[in-house]
Amino acid sequence: MTDQALESHRPGRWLGALIFALGVGLLVVVFVLAAIAFVEVPARIAGPSGAQHGIGSVLAGAATRAVFLFVMAYAGSLVASKGLELYAVSRGAERKRE
Repeated sequence: MTDQALESHRPGRWLGALIFALGVGLLVVVFVLAAIAFVEVPARIAGPSGAQHGIGSVLAGAATRAVFLFVMAYAGSLVASKGLELYAVSRGAERKRE
């Protein structure tokens, strides 16, 4: 394979790796937000002075957070998979020319 052909696919590989890292970063953020959100729910039920709050509203808020976290995790995994696809395509084009 010529050096020029190898050099032409290098940006695709870097971009694919960067997009994959971005997707993994988004997934890490989702997991951290999930940990914070679901540790916070029991504290909100008990309240600061031990008084009971409406459990229905707290659980509805938790369910809403769960849906948003699911959507964020799905988006992060899509970004990561697109990065892997871009990386694989740039590697595949390199191997076809060899």
